[in-house]
Amino acid sequence: MRRTLFRGRPRGVSIVEALVALAVMAFGMLGIVGIQATLRFNADVAKQRSEAVRLAQQAIEDARSFVQVALPATAGVPNYASLVNQTQVVDPGHGYITNYGAVLPVYGSNTSYTVASRFVASGDAPDSTDPRMKALQVTVSWTDRTGGAQSVVLRTTLARLAPEVAGSVALAADVGADGVPTRWGRGRNPNIPRPAVNFGDGSSGYIPPGRPAGDTTAFRFDNLSAMITLCSTAVASNELLSTSSQLVCTAGKAWPLAGVVNFASAGTAAQAVAPSGAAQVVAVALTQTFPGTGVGAPACYTTPPTTGGASSLAYLCAVPVATRSLPGLAWSGFSYVAGARITGAAGGYSVCRYTAGPPAVTSRGDLVVPAIANFQHPRAYRLVAGPLSSQNFLVVPYDEGGVADCPDGAPLPSGSTTYPQPATAP
Repeated sequence: MRRTLFRGRPRGVSIVEALVALAVMAFGMLGIVGIQATLRFNADVAKQRSEAVRLAQQAIEDARSFVQVALPATAGVPNYASLVNQTQVVDPGHGYITNYGAVLPVYGSNTSYTVASRFVASGDAPDSTDPRMKALQVTVSWTDRTGGAQSVVLRTTLARLAPEVAGSVALAADVGADGVPTRWGRGRNPNIPRPAVNFGDGSSGYIPPGRPAGDTTAFRFDNLSAMITLCSTAVASNELLSTSSQLVCTAGKAWPLAGVVNFASAGTAAQAVAPSGAAQVVAVALTQTFPGTGVGAPACYTTPPTTGGASSLAYLCAVPVATRSLPGLAWSGFSYVAGARITGAAGGYSVCRYTAGPPAVTSRGDLVVPAIANFQHPRAYRLVAGPLSSQNFLVVPYDEGGVADCPDGAPLPSGSTTYPQPATAP
């Protein structure tokens, strides 16, 4: 008997089945086309966003490229004071115009960008004409291929520091912080001296250099606030200090007042920026007017001159405060530089302050209420309730013509050194 492989006649694909298959395939192709369109759109937006970020970064670096901070601004010189709000259109036809007039070409852009730079004064009164910091916000906006609005925003802060002295690890301070920089190093308040030994318990110990023989003074800093607890120790140096048990502390509290004393070879602005005079034996002292009693005397230490032509000395004062005074934990007074050659006479030296304050005065009225904030190094401090740093002095040769000149003007970061110190300590 002969067998057959099929019981009936062979059948093909019906037209209905073919149409259904084509419909399914069409829907699949539509999905693939949609994915490709989305990927293309996202790639285009990503390219545009990358270009927008580059333009924003370029605007920030352009703002940082100033080389002068003094007022008034010098024509044609990139100046901190000339950083003002601006908006410009950037495309291949226009290019990017810097703050100082240079035109930078833009290549490969398939849209037009609007770059808006907005500056907000910070660290001084809102109406200050020469703020210590400027907060910068750069907004780059554009329209994508679908007509949708796109934008990126970058923010930064610019400090009023001349490039030649801008190697600072901290930003300029806000008004309410009394000179405390806004960025910390080593996980503690930047007003704590770097050689201070971190005990790991929220405090740091410090033995001030320049202690006279027999002096056992030591300071214990609170790592958060930089407030000092007055202590004593038999340890001779910071290198030998390792634990808080090596300190014998009292209940006395104090705020640090610190800075450097620079020595100039002439009373010129260039010498004020880069002093080259030889350091001398001087001491920074402080006369405290509040609280008047019950807190002890300020403890000030100035590093002695070293061999090798150093032109500056560092100092640190622990200014005691009373916990029950009104206002509490605050002090008032005035600091000065003392030394055998600080005479304010021919052959001697005069003392100036680095300050952003008004010009020098001839009366003693500046000892009553400072015309500028405490952190700006006034002649007299009033109700200081926190640490103060960068309270720097400049020692200049006395003018043979009979005038103790304090240099001012460009290129000084603050614009001037003012308040010549009288020949005798107040």
